[in-house]
Amino acid sequence: MTVSRRFRLGAVLAGALFAIVSTTALAGDSLVRVITTAPPNLPESIAFDHSGTTYLSMPFANKVVKFAPGGGLTTVATFPSMFPLGVRLDDEGNVFIAVVGSGIWKVPAEGGATEQVASGPGLWNGLAFDLRGNLYVSDSGGGAIWRLDKEGHFKMWSDSTLLKGTTAPGPCGLVHPAVPSFGPLGANGIAFNKRGEMLVANTDFGEIIRIPINPDGSAGNARVFAGPSCSLWGADGVAMDRADNLYVAANSKGQIDRVDRRGRIQVLASGDPLSFPSDIAFGTERSDRKDIFISNFAAFPTSAGAPGVLEMEVGIPGKPDD
Repeated sequence: MTVSRRFRLGAVLAGALFAIVSTTALAGDSLVRVITTAPPNLPESIAFDHSGTTYLSMPFANKVVKFAPGGGLTTVATFPSMFPLGVRLDDEGNVFIAVVGSGIWKVPAEGGATEQVASGPGLWNGLAFDLRGNLYVSDSGGGAIWRLDKEGHFKMWSDSTLLKGTTAPGPCGLVHPAVPSFGPLGANGIAFNKRGEMLVANTDFGEIIRIPINPDGSAGNARVFAGPSCSLWGADGVAMDRADNLYVAANSKGQIDRVDRRGRIQVLASGDPLSFPSDIAFGTERSDRKDIFISNFAAFPTSAGAPGVLEMEVGIPGKPDD
């Protein structure tokens, strides 16, 4: 296992928010813990910029933070009494944040005031950009995908029934552990394959939904690409590699899956130290482009694993835009 140099610090940052721990291999030498956090600093979403800086949303601490390679921790944005979930960056380095019940917020790459760029009452969650620079966000509670185009127009893009969640037992015969707190959780993580089709995780049903984009930019007919499967139960954040494999954080399974371009599912890691893994991002430095980084949310523990960030080598680089 090659550990990226960004975490080779072996130090504890002020306030004990993060503990950067020694790189001890875990779970059969497949997972390495690189960051450990303590409540309420539970990382839900993870993203990287082109220079290798890590961005993490901390919904229960009402903020988004970043950790620069070889540097320290900085708060990017705070959202008093609100819950930031999805975090993604555009090509210019602007940070976009999905905030539950509020909308989409932007932190300029050069710094400065946080700006709200879209508003609405949804359970805003997963974020992804298409090749044209449009930003898509999932409303997990409403079971829909919305689009923020480059002109700033924000509207529902797809509300296919395949994007809806459920309060009934899922494919493992159990009700998702977050349902009593948040209700149905349908559409979640979003990614795009080489054909420009959208792949969306459906949390409650343990499915990956594929939605083509029509020439006019509208949503095509949604279809089930993978699942329903107990292995995908709790499908949350996703990331795509250059071979068109989709990596899925299955939170309620405490598991990381890989779904190939034919929809076949492979379990890459399961159990301790994974604890309600909620998002995945590929490294962007030369040393870790074949590694995925996993936000271990640990909000509804599926094992004894601690919250923080885990690293895993998968052998294929991530897509440049993921």
